[in-house]
Amino acid sequence: MSSFASSKLNNNGKRLAPPSPLPKSDGPATKRQKRDTVSIKDRASPTPTPAAAAAAAKATDFGTHMMTQLTYVVDFLKAKRAPKTLQEVLDHLTLHNLPEHQQKIFVNLMHKHSRIDHIPGPKNSKDQQPAWRTGKYQFKAKIPGVHDKITLLAHLQQKTDASSLSVKDLKDGWPDCDQAITELENEHKILVVRTKKDNHAKFVWLDEPRLSHTVDPEFLGMWHRIELPAPDDMVRKLLALGQKPASEAPTTNAKAPTKAAKKRKTTRPPKHQSNAHMAHLLKDYSHMKR
Repeated sequence: MSSFASSKLNNNGKRLAPPSPLPKSDGPATKRQKRDTVSIKDRASPTPTPAAAAAAAKATDFGTHMMTQLTYVVDFLKAKRAPKTLQEVLDHLTLHNLPEHQQKIFVNLMHKHSRIDHIPGPKNSKDQQPAWRTGKYQFKAKIPGVHDKITLLAHLQQKTDASSLSVKDLKDGWPDCDQAITELENEHKILVVRTKKDNHAKFVWLDEPRLSHTVDPEFLGMWHRIELPAPDDMVRKLLALGQKPASEAPTTNAKAPTKAAKKRKTTRPPKHQSNAHMAHLLKDYSHMKR
């Protein structure tokens, strides 16, 4: 017999039993187990398709896109200087093809914007439009309602203090107000402070024409012919006249602080006794001792 058959026998000549199967171990996974695990993970987190990725990016960019469109709405309403309907705004921005839910979001953003004013539509309107599409929108200026000379004077008359009105804020809602300001200034109805370089109006106050008086030209000529001394000569002439120039540093004539004298303690008078009915018991009888 061959050596292979002899190896199946033990030393006593008996045939050996076939080997038992090995128990399962916690060793490294086989290729099939790895392949099954990978397929399960792929099914749990599938890779998004290009169409789904594009839709997610579009939804994310919608908020930023709306913020940019709001800036265009403010510029559009400011240039038109007249109320516009929602459809006119959407047509200007080419947003009329937006889905209805995105149009509602855009309308809500316009209502919350600080530079956009919403004018509600009439309640008994015959239009069968939803409530969120009714009304008009207009630019809300920093000084609302001032757009001509009459409204400017009315606004200045309503001021309760003597503060100035900035022409820069006035031009936010009335860009071409320079000519009107010049005319009101010549009529002595407003006081204007202008820049030295360009002579542009900077601040305005309300004026009273009745308080304006013309000065005789001869007096103006005499006034301007008076020569003022130079700054150095001015100080010298004031000192010669016994006057104190304003440019001189103030002298400290304050007395040195003296130490406060210590207050002497005063003895307080005895308090009024409330037990007067026991005065005879509290008398001192020590002198009567023998």
